[in-house]
Order: sequence, then structure tokens, then C-alpha cells
Amino acid sequence: MSGHEPFDLPVERRAEMVAQRIERVRALLAAEGGPGVLLSSRAAFAWLTLGGQNHVVAASAEGAVPILVTRAACFALAPANEAPRIAQEELAGLPVEMATVPWHDADAAAHEARRLAGDEALEEAVLGARLVDLRLRLEAVEHDRMRWLGALCDSAMASGLAAVRRGSTEDELSAHVQASLVAEGVRVPVILVAADERIDRYRHPLPQGRRIERRVMLIVVAERWGLNVAATRILELDPPDGDLQRRLEATGRVLAAMRAATAPGRTLGDVLAAARAAYSTEGFPDEWTLHHQGGLIGYQGRERIATPADATRIEAGMAVAWNPSITGAKAEVTDLVGESGLESIVE
Repeated sequence: MSGHEPFDLPVERRAEMVAQRIERVRALLAAEGGPGVLLSSRAAFAWLTLGGQNHVVAASAEGAVPILVTRAACFALAPANEAPRIAQEELAGLPVEMATVPWHDADAAAHEARRLAGDEALEEAVLGARLVDLRLRLEAVEHDRMRWLGALCDSAMASGLAAVRRGSTEDELSAHVQASLVAEGVRVPVILVAADERIDRYRHPLPQGRRIERRVMLIVVAERWGLNVAATRILELDPPDGDLQRRLEATGRVLAAMRAATAPGRTLGDVLAAARAAYSTEGFPDEWTLHHQGGLIGYQGRERIATPADATRIEAGMAVAWNPSITGAKAEVTDLVGESGLESIVE
């Protein structure tokens, strides 16, 4: 992170927090009995380094520079063409050593990891859900970053929809929103736009250049520092007919039921059960089966998606993004979970 970024931390404080996260990974490593673990995903890199970015290809889930955590040290295994930037812009002052490997050897990082760990290092997937669990409860600086990101996402979506006229295209709306966010250093891993009847047909409508005549749905996931926020908005250019209005209002009530069920001590399964009950009350008992209903958000667009009887316990400090939908209608918000209620980040 550069010094002018919002919510930058003094390097000493950031280093302290990164050291704590390394120790949490070591605790998992000790339980597994391995000599080291190679963290290859972008999400793991961003969480461990408190906002570092190690990708080249924006759409890739894996970063270009994996991190090796051993029982005694922590290394970034950087190809020679990535090492200078990673060292200077992502890891300066942090308790992570640089180990440069040849860019032209596809196995170089794995071989170096074995040498540094003294034996075969575990793959990130071995730690699986336990590693995700470490990053679910976000800290104060991460909350501040998500608030900033949510406000920016809210503004970009509102501005984009305000510019829509009859005959505007899905691609024009997508371009407007992405330009607003990218200008602030924000990535847009998901942007979906549907005009008119495509809203009814598709839960994940990629922009296709269709002209907007009556209504449009905009879905955005925005990301910075590795953290994500998500939101959906629908703009009606014509007053909805009675059936559509009923669906829109019913979706809003399902969302309200889900938010009411989201509290420390409850589970993701509890929230999904509340959603299913609300769908039934509204007269749409099977709509929940047509798309996931959301879940925990943070260093991925969804860290964990709620499923029936999901025992994942909700804790204060976590972030949630719920997204119920009924054909032709959808609602999606991002909230922080507090001890006494939810704080809206973007809706």
C-alpha cells in the first residue's frame, strides 16, 4: 500500500498485525504436522499481508507470488520479474522475507518451498476451511476499509443508474460504473447487467449490449485491499405492474427476514431457514432453490455461502452479503455484524 491510500496503517502496526496472522497460520500448521504451508491464493495473500496484492491476471484466484509459512519463518516466493514490485510496494516493513526464483521455471516456487521448509510443504487446500475461518472475523481497520469501499460502490451505482435513459445499453451502464470505481483504485471482479426481460431469465446476466427500455438490474462486487462488498439495484423506467410490484416487495421482505436472523450466536443455516420460511410466507416457496442466497463476505466475494443446516456460527466482526431473489426481482446488501445489530455497508 502507498502512503496516500485511505486507512493506511503505520508500518509498525501493520507489521505487528501481519506477525499475528502468521502465528495463526503456524498454529494450523502445527495441528496438521507439516513443515510449512504454501499459500497460493490471492485471498490468502491479501489477508495475511493486510491488503497486499500479488496478482497479474485480475481474473485469477491464484496470485503470481505465493507465501510460504514455515514453523520459523515466512517467505514470499517471487519470480524474478515480480520480486522488485512485491518487495517495494506490498511487503516493505513486514515480517516476510523475499525469495526470488527464476520466472522461466514453472516448478521453481515448489522446489524453493521444499528447500526452505526442509521437506514437502503443504498446499493451501490442505488447510481448507480452517484457513478461511481465520479471516472471517475482520478487524477494525478492515471494517473501516469496507465502509469506505461500500460508500464508493453506492455512489458509483447511483451515478451509473442516474445516467440511464431509454435506449441506453447494458454495456454503457457497465462502463460507467466500472470507470467510476477504477478511478479510485477499486477492482470490479463482478459486474452483471440485465435489461428488461433478461432480468426474468438470468440470475447471472453478463452485459450483452442490449438496449434498456423498461427496467434494468445492476449487480456489482467491488474489491480493494483484497476486501469485497456486493450490492444489487434495479431501476424501473416504467411503473411496475401489479405482479412485478408484488415480487419486488416480497423479495424485500425476504431480505428483511434474513437480516433479522443475522446475529452473533446464530448460524448461516439459521439465516437460510429464515429465508426459506419467508419465501413460503410470500407465496414463492421454491424460488430459493434457483440461486444461492448469499453468506459471509470479506476476502472473497463470498467466503462461505449459506446452505441448509450450515453450522457456521455468526460472530461480531464478520461481514455478510445476502441476496434473495424472486424471478424478476432481486435484493442484495452488504452488512457488518455487530454485537447489537447490523451496520449497512452498501445496499
